[in-house]
Amino acid sequence: MNWPVVVEIRVPWGDIDGAGHVNNARYFTYFETARVEAYFRMTGRSGSDPGELDIILASTRCDFRAQANMGDVLLVSVRPERVGETSFTLSYQISRKSDGVVVAEGESVQVCFDYEKQQKRRVPDALRAALVAR
Repeated sequence: MNWPVVVEIRVPWGDIDGAGHVNNARYFTYFETARVEAYFRMTGRSGSDPGELDIILASTRCDFRAQANMGDVLLVSVRPERVGETSFTLSYQISRKSDGVVVAEGESVQVCFDYEKQQKRRVPDALRAALVAR
């Protein structure tokens, strides 16, 4: 399976919950980290200015497969799945680097968004080409 963007994250103490494993909500932050990195790579933007993001999250989901623990190094992989007129879908897989066990899988839908006009807009041609090429 081709995952064009993989981000490595070491689980910090603050991500652990009372059950001793990564809290479920943190997986969405891991997805976000990979999503933003993928977006900047696909658009060729620097990522130094939050204003460079011209997408908005419409929906996201996560399926939990195994536990991750403090100190685990996680590989958060992301790839485009679908491109529509104004939105695109990304898939995620999070696995433990040490043994390759998949701990979570998910998906998100992003909408291209004009923050000045507060409305969705078409997926720009350059972004569409980058998404399709992946």
